Amino acid sequence: MGSEKKSRLPAVVATVVALPVAVVAGVLVFNAIAPEAEPEHEDLSPVSVEAPALSEADAVICLALTATAPERAGGLQARPVEGGAGAAESVMAYGDPAAVATCGVEPVAVADTALVYKLNGVCWYSDEAGLEWTTLDRQVPVGVSVPEANEQPVDVLNDLSTVIAAKIPAAAEAPTGCA
Repeated sequence: MGSEKKSRLPAVVATVVALPVAVVAGVLVFNAIAPEAEPEHEDLSPVSVEAPALSEADAVICLALTATAPERAGGLQARPVEGGAGAAESVMAYGDPAAVATCGVEPVAVADTALVYKLNGVCWYSDEAGLEWTTLDRQVPVGVSVPEANEQPVDVLNDLSTVIAAKIPAAAEAPTGCA
């Protein structure tokens, strides 16, 4: 009977070692051959926009902005825009649902004590919901509409602010909080 216990010991040890190795190998093989999850596809079809009426000088400034616009803003992919003459030269769109940046919007008048946000060299004012943003310190104002689904509108503004600061000259006057 003692010899039976000795003869089973190598089999027990082999089983104890082989079982975890087999489980790990099985998991690795499964992960290697399992189909990958389909990535979510954003709708990157053209966004229908309304182009602002711009003076010739403002149109040149806006074209400089849109021509150098980033391919991504706030992690959102750029989308083409459509909407008549001047739309592609003055409007940019990102993501699905689209965050839309329009060069040449009506300026926003704010009190010197209004809460403003300085992001990458550009001064912004927002509505209370944080969905509509307008530059305050640029010769040609830029407005950005961010959909409610976008959890971090400031990410979009940060990326756009860099090119706005580079392409749209600063205004002669800006609210006190923009200094």
